[in-house]
Amino acid sequence: MKSKGPRWRWWLLTLTIVPALGVLAVLASAWIAGSLLVQSTNHVVAMPYGFSATQVSIPGTNHVIAGWWVDSGSSTPVVLLLHAVQADRAMMMSRAQLLEKHGFSVLLIDLQGHGETPGEAITFGARESADVTAALAWIKEKAAGRRVGVVGCSLGGAAVLLGPQPAGFDAVVLEAVYPRVSRAVENRVRLRVGALTPAIAPLLLMQLQPRLHLSASDLEPIRSVSRLGAPVLIVAGSDDKHTTLAESKELYKAAANPKQLWVVQGARHQDFLAFDSRGYETHVLGFLIDRLRLPPKYETRRLGKSALEEWLAINAAAGKTTAFAPFQGIHRCCDLGDPELIFHPDHKIEIYGDGFVPYTEWISYEILDDGKVVLKLNNENKVSDWLRLTDLHNGYVYQYGPDTYLVQDSDEHPDLYVRDKSSMWPFKYLQGAGY
Repeated sequence: MKSKGPRWRWWLLTLTIVPALGVLAVLASAWIAGSLLVQSTNHVVAMPYGFSATQVSIPGTNHVIAGWWVDSGSSTPVVLLLHAVQADRAMMMSRAQLLEKHGFSVLLIDLQGHGETPGEAITFGARESADVTAALAWIKEKAAGRRVGVVGCSLGGAAVLLGPQPAGFDAVVLEAVYPRVSRAVENRVRLRVGALTPAIAPLLLMQLQPRLHLSASDLEPIRSVSRLGAPVLIVAGSDDKHTTLAESKELYKAAANPKQLWVVQGARHQDFLAFDSRGYETHVLGFLIDRLRLPPKYETRRLGKSALEEWLAINAAAGKTTAFAPFQGIHRCCDLGDPELIFHPDHKIEIYGDGFVPYTEWISYEILDDGKVVLKLNNENKVSDWLRLTDLHNGYVYQYGPDTYLVQDSDEHPDLYVRDKSSMWPFKYLQGAGY
């Protein structure tokens, strides 16, 4: 009869090796995942179509920081825009355009290891913080004497907080910024492996030291938020699973006054401007205007029906032509040129354009009780085409100090202190010779 000893030894060996192989597989997977998390994402960043900026190179720590600079004038405040992880400066373009429209200068940069700024690894705000410091120094030299704010999204906000404090900004906006990297890793792992998070997350955090020479305690932005030395607005998505609302509220609680919290209802870990543009303008843009910009010199006043009709009648009686034109001289497609809207007493508007082929078209208008100027279209396709190509809309007439503007009706709170540079609107009343 054969001995059963070798068979039992085989099973014992199997029971030992299989779990060991499983552990090795988990460790290898965690190491690969860690590699992907910190891997640099360098690539060429093309300037988006329609965005006009100067490409700049800013001296950083052992590397040059790539950026775009938009200078709106020597009296304008500056906002530094900082992108999220594994993104680049182009991510912040829509914010730059919004800020430029409202009279801010902006600097957009690629943080180290992103876009066109070199870096060996992504460090979740640690090394990136040196780029923030360098960019701020560049702004203060380039735009000396101006107030400076910063908008940091996720990684960008962490880079602000992980740098020297006080940071040196006059206003700080932090969008979806993690308070502690340990929780940030746990949140992201939980979204992928659920119940295995307690086993996997520590394996990723253990790699901080050998890979980045950092510990989890080095990556806790919440420690410095009370020492920013500037008003801070913290923005959070109500449904964010990467940086939870509870974490953002914890960050807000730790911040020093003056501080604000805006919870974007329904938003996840995403672009808050794209998700809720109106709310973003109210909260973020409003915060930056309040904290950085000089107050308007005059009060904006919208003309009602009687006031507008009286003004038009006075001009007519004095032999003045009531004409509005885009103030910045934008030429539209098809060589239409810049249209002037000439109001006539018989409720007719003459649309005149001085392109390569000058043209004149006529339409009717009506003034409603609240002062809205409503364009009265007829059925002629030609007139409708002129309106489409010249970007005309119903509008209201506003007075701002000595100036008068025709503003499209969708702009409920026109910022006439800084006139819109992104479109034809508002149309400014032409005064002077011939008018």
